[in-house]
Amino acid sequence: MRLLALNIGNTTLSGGVFSGSRLISRFRIPRTLPAAALAEKLGRLLRGRIDLTVVCSVVPALTPRVSSLLNRRLGTMPLVLDSRADHGLSIGYRRPSQLGTDRLAAALGAQARHPGKNLIIVDCGTATTVTAVGASGRLFGGAIIPGVALWAEALARRTAQLPLVSPRASVKALGRSPKEAIASGLHHGHAGAIAQLVGRVAREAFGDETYLVLGTGGNAARFVREKLFTRLEPDLILHGLRAFAAGIHDHV
Repeated sequence: MRLLALNIGNTTLSGGVFSGSRLISRFRIPRTLPAAALAEKLGRLLRGRIDLTVVCSVVPALTPRVSSLLNRRLGTMPLVLDSRADHGLSIGYRRPSQLGTDRLAAALGAQARHPGKNLIIVDCGTATTVTAVGASGRLFGGAIIPGVALWAEALARRTAQLPLVSPRASVKALGRSPKEAIASGLHHGHAGAIAQLVGRVAREAFGDETYLVLGTGGNAARFVREKLFTRLEPDLILHGLRAFAAGIHDHV
């Protein structure tokens, strides 16, 4: 059984192909591509047999278009993960429909890979999200801050003289030029924000119970040196989409 998992994000479409439970390939496509170019790119990537497709999206307007494209290319409409689907988690949001489906997918992936554990999932993407999932399958909620690249863009856009600095791992906190100082603030400030949020969210969700911290998303690897995460698992969303599909189709 070959399964395509696709995450429609704010910045990119990220996806992967599974053979059984094994992730055998992955890809990322800029979401800014025109529809025709996006269709062509996906078409080139999806050569070979695909038996089942599953999608999550934080861009609702794009979901039907991508689903239709996948249907034309593969001959079947994808499963779509959202808060109303039969995913098996108990969502602690006051309005579960307001929970981002990328966070839901990452929670499913984390639970599938670490069953029976209290989990904090830190997804470092366009936004950085912190999500608490209990050992019993309760998704308590969490926190959202702008991602590290958005910090850089906002600083450059809303000031007269500060330059746009690409986020990068900064060893020294003591910057000796505007660029060095901004790089320090972006990196060490973001790391500090993550550490603070993880500690507070975990205490409110789990009390004194132990938990794992899982780092995922395109920017998580920037913070490995800071030891913020128990484990770095960049493909949690894709694994969560596969787990969702497996819960519906026993043969996945």
